[in-house]
Order: sequence, then C-alpha cells, then structure tokens
Amino acid sequence: MIKSGLLLLALILASFSVRAREYPVSDHYDGKTFFNPGGNHLLSFWQVLKWKLKGDGTTWPEHVPNQTYSLPKFTSSHRAVVTFINHATFLLQLDDLNILTDPIFSNRAGPSQFLGPARVREPGLRLEELPKIDVVLISHNHYDHLDLPSLKQLDARFHPLFLVPLGDEVLLLEEGIQNVHAMDWWQEHKIKQHKIVFTPSLHWSARGLFDKCKSLWGSFFIHSPDFKIYFAGDTGYSAHFSQIRQRVGTPDVALLPIGAYAPEELMRKSHINPEEAIKAREELGAELGIGMHFGTFPLTDEGMNDPIDRIKKATPEKFIVLDQGESKIF
Repeated sequence: MIKSGLLLLALILASFSVRAREYPVSDHYDGKTFFNPGGNHLLSFWQVLKWKLKGDGTTWPEHVPNQTYSLPKFTSSHRAVVTFINHATFLLQLDDLNILTDPIFSNRAGPSQFLGPARVREPGLRLEELPKIDVVLISHNHYDHLDLPSLKQLDARFHPLFLVPLGDEVLLLEEGIQNVHAMDWWQEHKIKQHKIVFTPSLHWSARGLFDKCKSLWGSFFIHSPDFKIYFAGDTGYSAHFSQIRQRVGTPDVALLPIGAYAPEELMRKSHINPEEAIKAREELGAELGIGMHFGTFPLTDEGMNDPIDRIKKATPEKFIVLDQGESKIF
C-alpha cells in the first residue's frame, strides 16, 4: 500500500512535462498529440489506482547480488558484442561505434531518487566502467527508459550523440544536453558507416499526469556493414514487427522486452509477454532474440524470475536471456 501510494505521488509530483514543438501531422500525430495508428489504449487514473491498491503483485526481494563478468574487448574478428547491463540498457559494440540503449544507472526509476520503484539488482556494468560511448538511443520518455541523471553523466563523460523521439529533445535541451537529434518514425540517421532507423512501437509516453502522449515513442533498427540490431524499447504486440521487416529488413539480433506484462489484461497494449516476444522475433526474421526489461525494477505484478521461467518453458531455439553484465559475441 505504501509503495503504491508513493508511485502515485511520484506521478502527481512529476516536475518534468513535455512542451511539444510543432511537428508534421501524420498517421501518428494530429498536431497536438501522438498516437498509435490503431488508437491509444491508455489506462485511466482510476484503473491504475484500482490496480495498485488491489496489491496482487508478487513480492520481489530487496536486493539480489550480481555475478561478475568481464567486458570482452572488441577485435577485428568480431561483428558485434552485445552486453546486457540490465533493464533495457545494452552496450552495443560495433566496428567503430559504441551504442548505449535507454541507459538507467540510478537507484530508482522515478522523478527523484526518493520516489519511484527501486532497483533490486545493480547495473551489470557501472557507468564508470563503460568504454567511450558514441551514441545513446532513447526509445521513449518513461522514467525507466529516459533517466536524466544518467544522461547528464554520460553527456559530461563522453558527449555522445543522443537520438530521441520527437518531443524529447525539448527535455534534454532544457537540461543542458546539446548534442541531440529528434527522430520521427521511419527517419534515418547516418553515423560513419552505420545507419540508424527510428521505427514504430505500440506504446505511449508521459512523465506526469498532464503530458500524456506529448512526445513520441518507438524502436530502433541499426544497420552496420556486417551486422544489424533491432532494439524494441517498450511495446505491446502489433503488426509493426512485420511492417519493420518489410520496410527495413531482417536483423541479426532483436533485443525484445519480456517483463512488465502482469496483469496482462491491463498491460497487453503496452508490453509484450515472453511468448509474444518469441513471436516478435519470428515476425522480425531475426536470427536471435535476446530478452530485456525484466528483473531490475518491480514495475508490475509478475514475479522477478517469472519472465525467465516462461522463456525457458517455451524452449525457443533462437531466443536467449543474458545475465546482468553478461555479453554475447557475434
């Protein structure tokens, strides 16, 4: 009950709101608000309140220690090294480019370090242990994906390029982060020999109660000469996986969320469950799927290890889950 009240208070007191600029009207923007082409299916305040006060969630441990892994050194024999830091944060090492996805190194996912869900596992790599970061990808503005303290530290340390959805550039610029490029769905950005495409997802955005869908959300498809990576961000299950394959191609690896799905009747339009993640990998045509968005912050009602158990039960041939800090070399 106390945690539920704090979470709702965090939403009410959220001090950051998006003041959207003018963007072209499209099949997902009406001039004022962004939306999913099939319509937004947002939970009302009362639905969230009823869910949180019901208190049916599985209790997570307060802290789980990590196993220690060594970060592989990228060599000329590698096409890519993918390291799962935790939640939706990956370090992607390519030939001449290091990319970080939705970085969050803070202790809480919320508007302050006193409000919001607390992490139960430390990042598999500390920010101080990262190699030089060239690009940071932000999928949307929820606190567990756009963590301003982490972004400001990364900016001070590496001054990378931040690729963000339309609307979120305002938030970063106001915080003094200048090297920002905002993207609409299907837009491309070229960096050296690499091309990064911002692709759709089925989700929504907000950092408080009064800025819902004032910024865009999405996923990223990274084209490198020898390797292709898809990063899903947060998403429900929809036809966009097949559309991405048709328009952009098939990735070598797809980084797909497997957690934050319970209760499924409420979450299904925003988050995929493990079995849907396996189907998404198939629809994308990816050679391998890697799970994310689980086991770090207690966001919804499933148990901490439930997503991994369901993946193992489904026994997919081409879908794996990495441990916090563990790397996969391609």
